[in-house]
Amino acid sequence: MVRHWRERVDPEDLPGFTARYGRRRGRGLTQEDVGQLTGFSARWYSNLERGVPTPFSDEFLDCVSRVLRLTEDERLTLYTYTVGRTPPPGPQMDTTIIGPALAQFVLMQPYPCYISGPEWDVHIHNKAAAQQWRWMPHGDNVMLWALTRQEARLQLVDWETTWARPMAAQLHLAMRDDPNNTRLREVVDEVRKDDVARRIYDESLAKVHPDGSRRRVYLPHHHDKEFEVIFLCFSPMRDPRYRMMAVVPADECDNERFAVPVPGLVPTAN
Repeated sequence: MVRHWRERVDPEDLPGFTARYGRRRGRGLTQEDVGQLTGFSARWYSNLERGVPTPFSDEFLDCVSRVLRLTEDERLTLYTYTVGRTPPPGPQMDTTIIGPALAQFVLMQPYPCYISGPEWDVHIHNKAAAQQWRWMPHGDNVMLWALTRQEARLQLVDWETTWARPMAAQLHLAMRDDPNNTRLREVVDEVRKDDVARRIYDESLAKVHPDGSRRRVYLPHHHDKEFEVIFLCFSPMRDPRYRMMAVVPADECDNERFAVPVPGLVPTAN
């Protein structure tokens, strides 16, 4: 079953894969591909496919689930036959804090949009976010994905300088302002388990979120084409610790048509 799941994956569905490894003919990943994408060795993954008794961790199994795009039923099957138990609960959208009106507003947006909490756990995301950020339906933490996941280092162009260092600086700031936050401490500890992320985090200084920053990404099914996007950050007044992120294409924002006054919004001369 695991081999079947691996062979059905379309490499073009993995943002940045083509830019790093070149185009492939047809579907399917190699065991080496999966090893690199999960951050574990190809031999470790091969043990999974061959049914070799191995003390697989939840982290590894969930990385495999994410890279192979498993459904919740398939994830359950993977855990059942591999470690003999059910997996931890899958991600559930939590709109308790943000309320139904703001949740609906997020879901209505045409561009990728999501809300994360003080610890960067995603509470809700829309369909466009799930299409462009393939990890998001699997419930990963924004910081953990961006700083430690191999998929992020493929999708995010100029990963260390443009993405990882500014985000590590934001994490530093949050830890400074809320040192007793248990979940935030867990996130920092997980980040520092990764050798590269630990170096970046330890070298970073506290810094606020660079709202409106322009960054480049790869998107699914666009081969090695780079896209420039603008990240807009908003906080609901009921709890400013939460962040609503909207990701908009830079080329559309630069379009001159946005400079034309909109009737009814801008007073016109008589």
